[in-house]
Amino acid sequence: MNCAALPESIVESELFGHARGAFTGADTARLGKFRMADGASLFLDEIGELPLHMQPKLLRVLQDGEIQCLGSDRPQHVDVRLFTATNRDLEAEVRAGRFRADLLHRLDVCRLRVPPLREHRQDIPQLAGHFADRGRTRLGTGPVRLSPEAQDALTVGDWSGNVRELENVIARGILRAAARVDSGETVLIESHDLDDRAPARAAASPSTETAADPALPFREAVNEYQRRLIRAAVRRSDGNWSAAARELGLERANLHHLAKRLGLKS
Repeated sequence: MNCAALPESIVESELFGHARGAFTGADTARLGKFRMADGASLFLDEIGELPLHMQPKLLRVLQDGEIQCLGSDRPQHVDVRLFTATNRDLEAEVRAGRFRADLLHRLDVCRLRVPPLREHRQDIPQLAGHFADRGRTRLGTGPVRLSPEAQDALTVGDWSGNVRELENVIARGILRAAARVDSGETVLIESHDLDDRAPARAAASPSTETAADPALPFREAVNEYQRRLIRAAVRRSDGNWSAAARELGLERANLHHLAKRLGLKS
């Protein structure tokens, strides 16, 4: 259930259900997501958007395992494993009075942080290939390929919009590249097909220092390209890895992790 996609007036019914006749238009009873997930798992996406007046009721479920549907005086026991996700800083939301601290503490048993795309650039080629295949199916084109220059542009992008932005950039690239070929022919996306709405390139100049060796297998070519970008950024920063991380748009810890994976640090 996406908490941000529902009007406040029906959130309680969606979560906890309602009895027949509980309100105007309630011609039949509704179970609600918690009763449907009894004995199983429920994923609440965008939990930070849950209305403040609903949060104590969710807290009651987590503390006591009880729900009370609209129009009923009888509480019901449920056994649900709850997963939640948000792109908000919930600690900041608590300080601002928009999220209950006790609910956050009850939810925060095991937290997994999903890093932004710019912090795992090594996955961009595979994601781009996936979105290219999806775009081919949706748009009905021939096979879709990305030129080496287009792959380079994608790998060093900022990607503030993460995978959604990447998918949209690939889709636009397919549309533009497909206009140059006949129906069913291979569509080759060039760097200029990734228009001015595509992410900006990193600060490294397009010299031989950042060129990939075409003789290498694709994965190793990407790794070597990243090594050269990192070495160049560290040199320009006089060996200051924090400054290099800022230049590359990476968190310092993630740059160190990437450098170790690429064999640049022990």
